[in-house]
Amino acid sequence: MYNVFMPKEDYKLKSRKILEDNNIPITKPRLLVMEILLKNRGPLKVEEIIKISKGKLAISSLYRIINNLKNFSLVNEIKTPENTKVIELSSLEDDHHHHIFCESCGAVYDFDINEQIENDLEKEILKVEEKYNVRVNSHTLEFLGYCKKC
Repeated sequence: MYNVFMPKEDYKLKSRKILEDNNIPITKPRLLVMEILLKNRGPLKVEEIIKISKGKLAISSLYRIINNLKNFSLVNEIKTPENTKVIELSSLEDDHHHHIFCESCGAVYDFDINEQIENDLEKEILKVEEKYNVRVNSHTLEFLGYCKKC
């Protein structure tokens, strides 16, 4: 993923570059959303993005930007078990990961699983495809539990 620590100016440059590389018109709100997603590791709730923007984003604008960035496959939208939307920056690299949801505070964490387990899961998916005559495009693995804070 893009989640790396870098100076503030570099987040702005990286945000601009990502938009340019994907032929997306550059606007201040889009740059701000990309910068927030780059700076913050892991998925963010819409409310968190609004709070981090410190009044620079209207919620209606944010939803339009998210939908636009989803159309360009730059962000993923995930629904928590409580049906809350969380947004994370997609990776242009092959960065398949899964999520842990805290059932108390609603925090969402990214995690990776062992390559062997991921391969075994892919084999099971092939069996499911054959048994039910379907094509699986992607999969997610979600853990529900409680974070250390809770």
